[in-house]
Order: sequence, then C-alpha cells, then structure tokens
Amino acid sequence: MKSLMTQYVQFRLLPFYTRAVHAKFIRRCHDIGKAQEEFLLKALEANKNTEYGLHCNFASIRNRTQFVQQHPLTQYSHYEEYIQRVCNGEKNVLCAKKLAFVAISSGTTAKPKSIPVYEGFVIEFLKTLGFFLNHIINKVNTLQRIASIRFTVKDTLLANGVKMGTFSSHVSPLPPYAITPQKAGKIPNESSQSYVTALFALSEKDLQYIDGMFSSSVFTLYKTIELNGERLVADLASGSLSKGLDVGDEVRKVVDRHLKPNPIRAAEVWGELNQGNDRLALRLWPELKLVTMTTTGEFEAHARLLAKSFLKDVCLQTLVYGSTEGSIGIVPFPQKGATFEQKSYAFNLFIFLEFIAEENIAEDNPPTLFVDQLELGKSYEIVLSNTNGFYRSGHLLSVRAEKTSSAAFTEALKYSEQDWKNKHLVNYTATESTHIILIDSRVINESIRILQMINLLADFQSRADGMNYFLFIEVTYLDQNNTCVLQQKEKELIDKHLQKSSPIYGYCRSSGSIKPMSVIQVKAGTFARLKSIMTKDANNQQYKTPRALRNPELLTFLLENA
Repeated sequence: MKSLMTQYVQFRLLPFYTRAVHAKFIRRCHDIGKAQEEFLLKALEANKNTEYGLHCNFASIRNRTQFVQQHPLTQYSHYEEYIQRVCNGEKNVLCAKKLAFVAISSGTTAKPKSIPVYEGFVIEFLKTLGFFLNHIINKVNTLQRIASIRFTVKDTLLANGVKMGTFSSHVSPLPPYAITPQKAGKIPNESSQSYVTALFALSEKDLQYIDGMFSSSVFTLYKTIELNGERLVADLASGSLSKGLDVGDEVRKVVDRHLKPNPIRAAEVWGELNQGNDRLALRLWPELKLVTMTTTGEFEAHARLLAKSFLKDVCLQTLVYGSTEGSIGIVPFPQKGATFEQKSYAFNLFIFLEFIAEENIAEDNPPTLFVDQLELGKSYEIVLSNTNGFYRSGHLLSVRAEKTSSAAFTEALKYSEQDWKNKHLVNYTATESTHIILIDSRVINESIRILQMINLLADFQSRADGMNYFLFIEVTYLDQNNTCVLQQKEKELIDKHLQKSSPIYGYCRSSGSIKPMSVIQVKAGTFARLKSIMTKDANNQQYKTPRALRNPELLTFLLENA
C-alpha cells in the first residue's frame, strides 16, 4: 500500500504542479536572457556573504555582463582547496546553505571530481521532473508496475557525517514502486544487480514502462538477458534465485520471498528468447509502451544499437542532458511515434550558461556569449555556472594543436556506420599516437605471452611514428552469433568522415601534418571488461567510456584485445 500511494502521488497528483512548472518554463523562454540574468543574480545574492562571495565581491555585481568581467573563466582546480575544506566540515565557504551531499562525477572529461551539493539543489534539479512526468503519463498507465534500472554505488561517509557518492543515485534512487524490491536493489556487484533486475522484469508480462536512466544501463540489461537466458528461465520457473550468484544471504532471502514460481511465464520467455533479438522487448512485454533513457552524446551508440534490435518499435524517450555539475538541457515536449531519432533539447534555465565559440576554444581566456546571443548553425563549448561556478571543457584530442572534439568523432562514426552494411558500433575510445609510443613493455599483462605482445606492441608503435590518432572500436552484427570484422576500407571511412566533421583536422590531413588514423578493432566484450577495470567491478550507473584515453595500462589492455 505504501509503494502504491507513493506512485499515486507522483504520477497522479504531482502532475497538477508540474504542469504549472512546465507552463512557467515556456513563458520564460520568450525572454531567456532576462530569465538567465535573474537566476544568476539570485544565486550571487544568496552567496554574497560566503568566503568565496566576499573574495569575488558578489555584492557589487548588478548584471550578467559585470559578472563576466569580474569573474574569469575557471576550471575545477580553482575550487579544489575550497571543496576540500567543505568536505572537512567548514561552513559558509562556497555556499550559504547547508551541505547535503558530496557528488562524485563520472570522470568523463577528466579524473572524477568531488562536487558539493547543498540543501535545495536537489529540489531545483527535480523541477525538471515536471517535464519527465508529462512525457510518461502521456504514454502509459502510470499505476502499473515499473521496471527501474539502477546500479547503486555504496556511499562513503565523510568525517563531517555527510554522504559522498554518485549524483544520479542521490537524486534518482530505486523508487519504492519498482518491480525490483528495495532490499534487492543495492547489490554491490553490477553483473549480479543486473541479473536480479532482469529476473524481476521478466516476471512481469504486462510491463508498460522501463525507467532506464541511461541507454548504457538498458544495454547492460539486454546483454544480461541474452547471455543468461537459460538460467533466468530456470529461476522464473522455480521462483528462487539460482545458487552461485554473488548476492549475499539477505538479498537472496528477499528475492526468494518476492519471486513466485511461474513455469508458464518461464516457458513464454524461453520461447521468445529462442526467436532472436529482433523486437525482443515487445515480444517479452507485449504491453511495453515507453523506455526512458538518455540517448544522446556518450550514450548514442548504445541507443542506436538497441533501437535496431532489442527495443525495435518501442518509444524511446530521452529526458535530460546533464552532468553532475548541472543539467544542461531538457526535452520540453513528449516524443511522437516510436522511432528512434537524434534528439534536441531546450536549454535548462536552472543554471547560468555561457558559450565559447568553437574557433576560440583553444584560447587561455576566450570571450563568452550568452544564450540569447548564439547563432544557428554554429558550434560552441558550454560554460556552466551554478552555486559553485564550475567550468567544464570537453574531450579534445590534439597532435598538432588542432583540438578535435569527441562530438566530431561521434558524428564521423555515425556516418561511417551507415556505410558499414549491417555492422553496428558498440563503443569506442581514442588517443594520440604519442601515447602509444610511450607505452613501456613492462606494463604488459604477465598473463599473456610476453614475447608475442611485445612484438605486437612494436608493430603498433611503428605505425605511431608519425603524428596521428589511434581509434579503438568495437562493432557487432545484430545477430550476435556471427563474428563481426571491419574491412580496411570500412576503417578508412572513419578518417574520411572525421575530416568532414572537423574541418581543422581535415586541413591537417590534406596538408600531411597529420597521418591517417590507425583504427584498431577490439574483441567483442572488450569495452565491458574495460568498464569493470575502471570501476573495479563496482556498480557505477554514471560510468561513461572516456573518449580520450591516455592511461598506459588501459591502452595496453586495449592493444592486448586487438
């Protein structure tokens, strides 16, 4: 009854409030410059008497132009000492409000960062819930059971009693009305958590909605079902968790208590699994109406692969484009139809945004533009300012100061994939040739044949004698039973498309200052194992594959799996 009432309040009563939030947002978009300035001045006023506010003289700032002139662009290192003091328990350093949580970023653009989250910030973040709920209630019967995919990292308790962990698990934990029981939703091992989530999802034939958060999480669920089909079916039939799964006695008791023996459902699932992956989700759950997950940026490759196989003909709705530092974009209107397509966003008004023109990104202190000064068709780097004033930069590869972005790589791979004839991108990362040359044979894994690997490394390093990029890529057929291998001409397409998506790179290639890209296809499952190495097998829902990789041990791991 408690979980049902919670679901009723969120999906039947809260929308009366969230519709008003949505209407206010639309009105504010008509004068977005004014709305942004109001947000900025309100934040500065609230924090003018903090140590940082006094140091930067926030009290004297009267408009956004003065803020830009008075406060230079900064990077995370500018705040590190302040943040350490906040984590040690000092008050009124960066923000006047009480510290509620310390979020750990995913480390997409650099090493993971500790980011203070203050009381009230989560409420500001959840104002975007109004948009989420509008999309969901437009599609599904919101009082039916929901499959929520959550991989929760165990929080660390700081000396001051404040928790430290991932932002996504803090603002969007496993809801009480999810099919997966609460006490079975916090398993430390990701593969075990994914198995238990899949087991409960498969038990519910009338499932209408999957809350996936990220396409990578849904992809993990899909692979779990594909690779563990026989065991999942046996557990469904028996109504108990199979032995050998690393979940602990308490979780096992919870699962066995909630899962009922259902041999009829088990037979249905087994029959559908034997029919292949095409439209598998709709065959497993005929009433499935909606899957919400982030499908753009770092998550686009997984989303495209899912839309062509497991989730074919299901409505895929992206909700927000964000990071631990702040939500950048929201989707203001529900998607029509069930086809997957590249999404666009409206800028979120609950952070202050500035933009650096693409041609100025490499400057030490580039000029910035406000959101109402942007030009259609141009590309910009985004600068975020919230109560902590973080400045983020994107992934950039550079061997001749050409600064090639991850966005350019993503676009080049998307167009290359269209020419590959049924071969699909799973994941990728890249590095500069200088980092391949610097790999020392001493970091090679001792478990492999040392001599063979040293010879292989020498071959790769000979190809890195000139300045160029190394791209590590994993591809697959939709029919997972066949080995997928890219031909040399298909690999060369990536370099050709990158020259188009990054004109500066194209110029350097045509002038000969950068040599052709070395594309190294890795074995199936390599990027899944890379994730396990980087996260130490712990749950991390926020994990994103780094698009610019420079760690010698991790590069060696990829070379070993070529």
